[in-house]
Amino acid sequence: MNNLNENFWSPKSGEELQRLAEILTNNQKEALDLIRAHAWFGHFFDGHLGKVQANTSVISGKPALLSDALVGICYQYGLVRRLSVVESTDQHCTVEAERNDEPIGEVHRFTFTMEMARAMNLVRGNWHKMPANMLKKRARAFICREVFPEAISGLYTVDEMADYAKLPDHEIEMLQARSTGFEDYQASQAPSTYQQVEQVQQVQQVQQVQQVQQAEPQKKTELINNDLDADLSREYHSFKTEDEFYQTLEQYSINIEEARSKMKNQSFDLEKASPNDRRAFFYECLKHDVIRRAAFIPRDWLKLAEDHAESFNKAFVAQYPILENIPYDWYINQVNYPAFAEMLELTKELTTVDHDRVLRAMKSHSPNDWRLFDYVESIVDEYESEDDPDVYQVRL
Repeated sequence: MNNLNENFWSPKSGEELQRLAEILTNNQKEALDLIRAHAWFGHFFDGHLGKVQANTSVISGKPALLSDALVGICYQYGLVRRLSVVESTDQHCTVEAERNDEPIGEVHRFTFTMEMARAMNLVRGNWHKMPANMLKKRARAFICREVFPEAISGLYTVDEMADYAKLPDHEIEMLQARSTGFEDYQASQAPSTYQQVEQVQQVQQVQQVQQVQQAEPQKKTELINNDLDADLSREYHSFKTEDEFYQTLEQYSINIEEARSKMKNQSFDLEKASPNDRRAFFYECLKHDVIRRAAFIPRDWLKLAEDHAESFNKAFVAQYPILENIPYDWYINQVNYPAFAEMLELTKELTTVDHDRVLRAMKSHSPNDWRLFDYVESIVDEYESEDDPDVYQVRL
């Protein structure tokens, strides 16, 4: 059955290709673009049309790859011993690479800077909103092309094509957003509910289910997904001292007595706890109102989530309205991740106008990936940058 699901999206004839392209797209132009991308890149993805769609864009009639796909192709060829981002800031990104056929320890290193980007007239659109991500995309594409030319000669990324295409600024920003994993440029055409979003992204969901069912090791070709750029190690709040722990509670207006009552109920010794234990306790037991205020709920409360789904869902939606359009059994296992919890906190500052694009971003990022938080923060920043103080109220 797994093979059947996998092969369904790999067309065996021109007629099948046309039919599947129409299923996966919204109109005839998009279908033709997908067919063109499949002709160029389909062999890199075992002919799987859904994977082609997830990893390419067509710009002025020319198909281009997401930078993650470029890296994945290098791995697919078996050339990469190591390809790492060793330093990343808003001003520069340094990457290193090693080839499997070169002596161990022979390292290729490249740094791409914001100064270089300005000199190349690249800084516009998302370069202002997410400079670190944009620098990272450029640096990785460059080192792949320099160190693994036999794998990707003649292939270009969406970022590179967009930067030099004669397109309006808003279209370039849309393509840059797709490159970084945030496809809000489709917001006007996107489905309005989370269930519909899942249908549109059926191919990626099928692939994930197959991986779980088969319990197979991850293949190098699966590195084509955007996990290579995931920001998983950020420390958003410091919990090194008790004072810092209480400062975090104050920041979220969490009642100190409620917190102490919960700590007592769970036999949690704040003084003896390590910073990591304090952080875990905060997100598991204190961050969410329904968990903090209910004395009977244990620390491993997720075990109760299924039996009390209706009550839990109502409480979470009351605190985070954006969850109203997300299946409970999907989000409930993600709310304890710091990155996801902090992202939810930010969504309370959004209007419902922006919920759809955030829901799509949630679907394409793991709950411990801080890039999702950065994305929502950039939307909030848009509100704050408005010149008219009444704009925010109008959007409500």
